[in-house]
Amino acid sequence: RRPHHLLASANESHPSAPHQATPAHERGAAGRYGRRQPPREPRATTPLGQAEESFLLDHEIRQCTEKTMEGYRHDLAVIVRWLEDHEVVEPLQITPQHIRLFLREVDARNVSPYTLHRYAREIRAFCNFMVREELIERSPMAKVGMPRLPKELLPAFTVDEMQRLLAAAEQGRCPVRDTAVLLTLLDTGCRSAEFLALTVGDLDLQTGQVTVIQGKGRKDRTTYLGVRAREAVRQYLKQRNRHDSRQPLWLTEDNRPLNKAGLRTLLDRLAKRAGLTDVHPHKFRRTFALWSLRAGMNIYCLQALMGHSTLTMLQRYLALVEADLEKQHREHGAVDSML
Repeated sequence: RRPHHLLASANESHPSAPHQATPAHERGAAGRYGRRQPPREPRATTPLGQAEESFLLDHEIRQCTEKTMEGYRHDLAVIVRWLEDHEVVEPLQITPQHIRLFLREVDARNVSPYTLHRYAREIRAFCNFMVREELIERSPMAKVGMPRLPKELLPAFTVDEMQRLLAAAEQGRCPVRDTAVLLTLLDTGCRSAEFLALTVGDLDLQTGQVTVIQGKGRKDRTTYLGVRAREAVRQYLKQRNRHDSRQPLWLTEDNRPLNKAGLRTLLDRLAKRAGLTDVHPHKFRRTFALWSLRAGMNIYCLQALMGHSTLTMLQRYLALVEADLEKQHREHGAVDSML
């Protein structure tokens, strides 16, 4: 058996999300379960390891994104090694009790509810794959309850918070660029990786159209910049002076492509100047979704703009918007206001 000190720490994030920078609600989770190490190739030394390898190959053929693949490689390695440490080396040996014990151990490592739920989802996907491959007859996960997720949505930016961030941007070393960054994140709803991958040619500043390149055979999608955000980007490009359509849209002060760490540093600096905490790229995406629905955008249009494959997450935002409407009616309903 491998010693359990192998449960070392690393960086927590979700492959679908994904992703995006690690959300604040998932920071600080202890243990290897929560934080990601660089992915390791599966070692098909057991029948279970061979099933792991086949699962990953199947998802590669289905053209999952590299970020999704990184997540599967990491999480399945943790799951399969835990099972092997507990003398489960054949798919048929996996029982519902093994899964419950694994999830209990993950939960004990102080990970977020979202990480625990992610592991349960990936065990379910792995077991369903083994059923399709006829390695097992029934999924042991079918008898295991899914961990509950918090019902409340994570917070979005308020109008006041956005105004404070924009004021902070105007006081910094790169006010024109930083203002364009904030408004583009907010107005497009892009994931951080999508935002950083934008080139000058991906934007049409006449129409506001933004082409989000998905890569690896996936269909690109279109989102848009409004008038104010478009003008901010136009001023930023004018300040850059020389650029062509193939160049990265976002550059550092020394004209290098802005990367994930650089974006995090930029937002942390603005947040500190604005007196705010919990400022990260994905919060702009949440704010885009919530305020778009509040403004009356059709949920299916929003799904297309954000690149969601299902409506599950957006329905949670819609429920929050409906709660807003209930509150407004309670406070301003015609009969109670007039009579």
